Amino acid sequence: MKKGIFILLVAVITACSSPLDRTYTEESSKEDFKVLSKELDSSDKKLLIGTVMRKAFQQESIEGMTYREILEEGKEWKRKQEEKEAEQKAMAEKAAREEAERIERLQNAVMVSCFDKGFYEAQYEEFLTYGFAIKNKSDKDIRAVKGAVVFNDVFDEEIYSLNLTYDQPIKSGEQIKWNAQSDYNQFTDEHQRLKNKELKDIKVVWKPEKVIFTDGTILE
Repeated sequence: MKKGIFILLVAVITACSSPLDRTYTEESSKEDFKVLSKELDSSDKKLLIGTVMRKAFQQESIEGMTYREILEEGKEWKRKQEEKEAEQKAMAEKAAREEAERIERLQNAVMVSCFDKGFYEAQYEEFLTYGFAIKNKSDKDIRAVKGAVVFNDVFDEEIYSLNLTYDQPIKSGEQIKWNAQSDYNQFTDEHQRLKNKELKDIKVVWKPEKVIFTDGTILE
């Protein structure tokens, strides 16, 4: 009778034990994973396999660990990774907000628009030409302006970015016109695209970087 009860208890314990409590060995892992694939849901199965592969890649031994321990370590690693990703995302979002606020402050001080675009060919040289309107929207006189004028297509994909520096005074509320040019290279794709586009088919984006006022203050 006692022998029968003992055998029954062993059978119950064996039946109730989880394959996760098996100890990992490289030799038995293939068969273990066949059993575990039926035991685990898809996310845990993926995480367990990923942890084993990551440990192998990092040359960290998992011999002697149970599959449960490996899985728990994988969950902890995943949690830390998600924390890092969340922190990086928050940092990126904060930086993007600050950059948008910075550009808005600068655009509220000075605005640049392009009213003309052309092409000029001289002896041995070729140029793209531009007509810009620059308006001082601030309540202070401007000494110099620096930024970039970005020419985008109708899909908001960049065609060309032109660095702009204007170092002549602009009084508060004044709007001036300024003609500029840049070298043209027929073998440069972005130059060709800008040359062949009509201004009406281009979205011009002003990205200010720095404004110096005549009183010595700087906005950037």
